[in-house]
Amino acid sequence: MSVILLLNIVGYLFNRIQNFKMKLRHIFPLLILVFMVKVKSNAQEVAGHAHYAVLRSTDSINNSPADLSVINAYPFVPKVAAMMRFKLEFTTTNSMFNRVKTKELEKVSNEDIKTTETLVGYRDTSWHDASYFYSFDRDLRKGPGRKGLILKTRNNFDWKISDETKKIGEFTCYKAKGDRVISYREGGEYKIRKTPVIAWFCPEIPVTFGPVFARDLPGLIFEFQYDGIVYGLTDINLTGKADIAPLPNKEILTKEQWRERLYKLAKELNVPYQ
Repeated sequence: MSVILLLNIVGYLFNRIQNFKMKLRHIFPLLILVFMVKVKSNAQEVAGHAHYAVLRSTDSINNSPADLSVINAYPFVPKVAAMMRFKLEFTTTNSMFNRVKTKELEKVSNEDIKTTETLVGYRDTSWHDASYFYSFDRDLRKGPGRKGLILKTRNNFDWKISDETKKIGEFTCYKAKGDRVISYREGGEYKIRKTPVIAWFCPEIPVTFGPVFARDLPGLIFEFQYDGIVYGLTDINLTGKADIAPLPNKEILTKEQWRERLYKLAKELNVPYQ
């Protein structure tokens, strides 16, 4: 065997070992993460509640031109959003998320509060279980009422978990990136729009839920970012119990069933449905 060939073989093996070590460096924290969650999940049930604050950015980096034009039309939104607080009641199998009353908001008009809620992605009380996200929606057959029925969706974010960490309070949180997938009808056909989302979750608390519609990570979601909106944990209390109200006694539909109903209603009224 020539010296040149031997050197080439040694170089090849060295590069393979280095590549393997680099991959192991990124994979190992995630394996530890999965192990931690599994052990904790088997050890005990977790329950309690967490409070969140919300921020609404007004910069051009985190907002589209269309979003900026809306925000500029309602300049009070960032200030009112900073006054808002939200509560997540959770167990390992379900959760409930809603806005709580604060003294600061007592002097704000109901109209401004509703506008701000819309622009921070909050609609009303919502629930999660192992399979679905449940939220109020309209039943147009009964008029424009906001709470006409319950809509259930799966909200698959296709999360990509990294080994990047940061401390939030005394807890170590891991970063995950994904996409919020929204389907809509345009020109008689359904299309898909994806919005990037970022979450920081804590595997020390083996709960798969988070604020608003965030879910499906191996740990409680402490921080959730999308569309210039950031929900961040302010405090957490692991009480061993959670005050989760049952789903209201309303009709529950999937998104597909809701759309089909809307299509039939539009046809009956002879109005275009896009």
